[in-house]
Amino acid sequence: MSDARDRTDEELARAAKRGDAAAYDALARRYLRPAMALAWQYTRGVGDAEDVVQEAFHRAVRSLGSYDDQRPFSAWFYAIVRNVARTAISRDGRRAALAPLTLVEDDPPAPTVADPVLVEGVARAIQDLAPMQQACVRLCDVEGYTSVEAARMLGISEGTVRTHLHRARGRLRGAMDP
Repeated sequence: MSDARDRTDEELARAAKRGDAAAYDALARRYLRPAMALAWQYTRGVGDAEDVVQEAFHRAVRSLGSYDDQRPFSAWFYAIVRNVARTAISRDGRRAALAPLTLVEDDPPAPTVADPVLVEGVARAIQDLAPMQQACVRLCDVEGYTSVEAARMLGISEGTVRTHLHRARGRLRGAMDP
């Protein structure tokens, strides 16, 4: 058996469908961080995002039999994450506010910025963006995902992600002008 890093998502999903726990573990490791980033866009904070991701992984395990391995695993899995998040939001009866922009313990160190007022201003400016613009900025500019990866996570086209990024960056530049 080859190393999991050399196998595609679809190969791992086929193996997981056959009951290969190591293949499922490899998929879970591969998708944990992107799933958290996506769930975070819908929830009030890290704890809620963790709950969404945990439930999404449980649903994925239960639904592996219905996964069509001729289609991209990522699109299938991200749809589950989005659906679980939307269900959690509707259960609460409200659209969750995006969590404030903060670093969590295992994030790489942020670039050093001499002016904490500037950092606070950027965080406030991001909070003032439209929700999809916030999501695209957080996924691409904060988390470091490509526009292709962000598009898969959000269930929209790459062009739409780029449009949201362009508009969001323009608004951020305007908000940060002295």
